[in-house]
Amino acid sequence: MRLRHIEIIHAIMASGSISGAARRLNVSQPNISRVLAHAEQQLGFALFDRRPSGLQPTSRAQRMMPEID
Repeated sequence: MRLRHIEIIHAIMASGSISGAARRLNVSQPNISRVLAHAEQQLGFALFDRRPSGLQPTSRAQRMMPEID
């Protein structure tokens, strides 16, 4: 994983949404989605469950959070 991936994952976890992470990092929403998809592809598993109310971290993402912090 790249540092950018970690930064994006942290921002999504803190804000709970891609749009919130984009505002927090001052980048576009498509950029956040693209980097998240790339990170998930490299890891081989989903980090977030996509729901209408926003993104919910999976159990694997929650286990990674102490290291991300």
